[in-house]
Amino acid sequence: MNQVTQSDIARKLKVTRITVSKALRNHPDISELMKKKVKKTAAELGYIPNLIAKNLISRKSCTIGIVVPDLENSFFAYATDSMIDAAFGKEYNVFVTVSRENSHNEILNIRNLIGMRVDGMLVCVSQQTNDSTIFDQVKKIGIPLVFFDRQVEEVNLSSIVFNDKNAAAFAVDKIVAEGYTKIAHFAGYQEINIGRERCIGYKNALIKNNIKIKEDWILKGGFEVVDGVNSFMKLYSENNLPEVILAVNDRVALGIYHAAREVGINIPEEIGICAFGFYETAETFTPTLSIINQDPRKMGKIAMDILFQEIEKKKSFKKQHIKIKEDFLWNNSLKRLKE
Repeated sequence: MNQVTQSDIARKLKVTRITVSKALRNHPDISELMKKKVKKTAAELGYIPNLIAKNLISRKSCTIGIVVPDLENSFFAYATDSMIDAAFGKEYNVFVTVSRENSHNEILNIRNLIGMRVDGMLVCVSQQTNDSTIFDQVKKIGIPLVFFDRQVEEVNLSSIVFNDKNAAAFAVDKIVAEGYTKIAHFAGYQEINIGRERCIGYKNALIKNNIKIKEDWILKGGFEVVDGVNSFMKLYSENNLPEVILAVNDRVALGIYHAAREVGINIPEEIGICAFGFYETAETFTPTLSIINQDPRKMGKIAMDILFQEIEKKKSFKKQHIKIKEDFLWNNSLKRLKE
């Protein structure tokens, strides 16, 4: 069965194809009555616009490419959902690709999006990413790209991140003020900005509070549940557990919960846990996870807003680097000592 065209609609209504085209685009030259007739007939015939032809005329694909490390991580799922809503509000379609925390997959995804002629990209780099070549290529081609959450800092492309260094320091200050002094940090990869900034903030707060930094309480690794399990079990096997663990994210914190339960250590009675996370996810933990609250929906919306600004003002656009301030939610995985 052949697809219905604008010419088919025009023949049925005995008008020109140009009239049909303008009516479907709500052109002011066409009366409201004719617009209604054209749209009604189009719906009856099952007309679907030819987006390829439309894009060739406008020289825009009206598509955005998103690259995320993992959609099993609720943070990225929430952020992506927010981006899709923002794109649909601008009548843009979205292609979502997943790197699985693999830099090779990330490069393939970005190359495919370039080949699809997307109008812009939103990228959160994988935990393996340590080469800026593909991003230099995107920049040279002139495709607008905004990093979110994780970025390649040596490439001058717009970014939206959380104020991780200050947030980590603020959280540690709060914990110390409650009376804790033995605080470990499960730090994630230091090659990635979120791991590095959060670790710096943790160290700065200890120095500020005259607490000696113990390097064996800073465990550097990944951002996944298994990393929380392995780091906790390492300290447990060495009989070297602290009073409190600050986790780089809530997935690592979940691993800590699993490991603590396995060895019979109670949270928060015997050890306190806090992490960077999102309040909706924190509520699913038992006890509820104490967090440095990061709203992925807010980040997703701002990232898409920046990208559209760049798409619409391509030549005059100045790169933006935005940091979102976080707040600390005490919740129940960290026992308060001074209540």
